[in-house]
Amino acid sequence: MSKRSRFAVTVDRDNMILIIRFHSVRNDQEAGPDLIDLLATVETPWLFNAIFDFRRYEADLSRDYLKFLTEKWAAFTRGRDQNRSMALVGGDSDLTFNLKAMLDVMPDRRIAIFDTFDEGLDWIKTGETRRAA
Repeated sequence: MSKRSRFAVTVDRDNMILIIRFHSVRNDQEAGPDLIDLLATVETPWLFNAIFDFRRYEADLSRDYLKFLTEKWAAFTRGRDQNRSMALVGGDSDLTFNLKAMLDVMPDRRIAIFDTFDEGLDWIKTGETRRAA
């Protein structure tokens, strides 16, 4: 039986930030859209900066899975997210290493990896140009 992610998405329209928190895994049979389907319900999601918080995720986030997620996002946005910021919050060294797989898949996005949510959010709000952890 395959598994999918359980997550929460918050849309901060005032600051143009999507906050995506991954929590756990669920079975494919459990109801609910996948992340891209949910983001597709947001009007022009590619115009938002995004913070992905993986700190509470219970499953193994392999480099291959993270690359799959970023490729799916890249196919969905078709380059319309160019020059937007994406903060990735890992919190441990193994996850931080795996998150680096996302950097090459999205070369037109400003991406940085952080240990804490607040660091990532501050980086997005200040518009710094840091690219990697």
